[in-house]
Amino acid sequence: MVLNLLGAELALVWDLIAMVISIVAVMMVVLINGVIQKSGKLSSDVTRKIVHIFAAPVFLVTWMLYSGTTFSRYIALIVPLLFVLLFVGIGTGKVVNEAFVGSMSRSGDPAELLKGTLYYAIMICVVTILWFYAPAGNPMAFIVLGCLAGGDGLADIIGRKYGGDRKFGVGGAEKTVAGSIGMFIGSFLFSFILIAIFSLEFASFDLIVLFLPVLVMSLVATIVEAITPKNLDNWTVPIAVVIMAVVFVYLIPAWWPFSLLTL
Repeated sequence: MVLNLLGAELALVWDLIAMVISIVAVMMVVLINGVIQKSGKLSSDVTRKIVHIFAAPVFLVTWMLYSGTTFSRYIALIVPLLFVLLFVGIGTGKVVNEAFVGSMSRSGDPAELLKGTLYYAIMICVVTILWFYAPAGNPMAFIVLGCLAGGDGLADIIGRKYGGDRKFGVGGAEKTVAGSIGMFIGSFLFSFILIAIFSLEFASFDLIVLFLPVLVMSLVATIVEAITPKNLDNWTVPIAVVIMAVVFVYLIPAWWPFSLLTL
């Protein structure tokens, strides 16, 4: 349905090829950032968030490679599951990978990957199993991970650079107004761009119709991120987006003409 160069009878084989390409694509994001961080050109704070910003969107774009059969979502799920296992292995000291630690930890401590980084990978697994976009055609995954990746990632980078000393937060979190603005802009842009890319496959992804819903979801995600305790925004932001989708379905159905799940 989406892409299959081997024909319907070999759709499973093609999906396995797509899975390998997806793994390589996400690994390249991590490894390139690891090299940059090791060179000293960017701090671990920045490289960590660059991985945060691009890993999920790159993975989502590779969804277009899959055949779109019933089994496609489960084969795609293997990719983030492998990263979950890898992060657990690195975080517990059973696996050594300096590039991953350099790219995704602020302190250089491998155990740090057992917190926000692991939660991020787990959330990608959840999104894949619940909202793999084909064959049903549902943009939920792109908004959830657009806010989680692009929004939260830009919030940290912009907040550190332009936020100044005036900070607020709950439970040890340190937020800034500049960071929240970055969260809103990043959430909307990444969500909308991802939907625009996949609108090439699905006419139901009407960019005009989805403009306001995505804008509102991005705003709500920004507010929730601003009041979320430290290390929990990888959970609260996606939950906030899903809640808004439920609100749209029952109160403003014209804003969300999609099912809540694509299982």
